[in-house]
Amino acid sequence: MALYPTTTRYAEPFDQLFDTFFGNAGRAANGNSLMRAPETDVIETEREIRVVTEMPGLKRENIDIDIENNVLTIRGEKREQRTEGEQGRWHLAERRYGTFTRSFVLPRDVDADNIQAAFQDGVLTVTVPKSEKARRRRIEIGGEVSQQQLGTESEQTQG
Repeated sequence: MALYPTTTRYAEPFDQLFDTFFGNAGRAANGNSLMRAPETDVIETEREIRVVTEMPGLKRENIDIDIENNVLTIRGEKREQRTEGEQGRWHLAERRYGTFTRSFVLPRDVDADNIQAAFQDGVLTVTVPKSEKARRRRIEIGGEVSQQQLGTESEQTQG
């Protein structure tokens, strides 16, 4: 199977370096920081393609999924909920917040009208059924062809 993911993915040390030197360069257009795209598994079966993505800490309402021209796109936002003062002073902040986008070019025709998504225990599972046209079909071999039938067919093609 040939699957071509595209992603906005950043290594953590470089994120910090960019934020330190370039200010908003590590920020999305809406001012939020970009978070590392979540880890994803893509599984293809005879009838479907399943995209399973770990999204700990995200809420269902902060996840968007769409498909256009056989490109499946998953977007998410993990909102930061920390303030200094009442909650104390922060000494270490390693958890990532912000937005991400992850896109996958699907390898075959899919049945876009019947795509389903489920989100449970921080894991998003998107099930993309293959269209009938894309599914493998077994072709039955008919009976033997007689020499007479072969002769008739070749006469028709010559005449």
